[in-house]
Amino acid sequence: MAIKFRKQAVKFLQKAYAEDASKIQGALRQLIITVEEQGIIPFNDLDIKKMKGEWEGFYRLRVGKNRVVFTVRIDSGEVDVYTIGARGDVYN
Repeated sequence: MAIKFRKQAVKFLQKAYAEDASKIQGALRQLIITVEEQGIIPFNDLDIKKMKGEWEGFYRLRVGKNRVVFTVRIDSGEVDVYTIGARGDVYN
């Protein structure tokens, strides 16, 4: 399984506190493991929701006060992380 980070997501992780970045990376690891092993998105285990409106087709992962917006292609085994940020900043 491959995980791809967009430029904005990488910038956030570089600037974030080490503890926050570590929690986000751990949650993404859990996501990848579950998708690989079970072929499903763990909505309840990781507080993931399908997004609506202009973000249709994306998913949101909540890690504390931060949000990770991503897509999953289960057939090709890819997770694309589009953006990471505080709740109020991500959806603008």
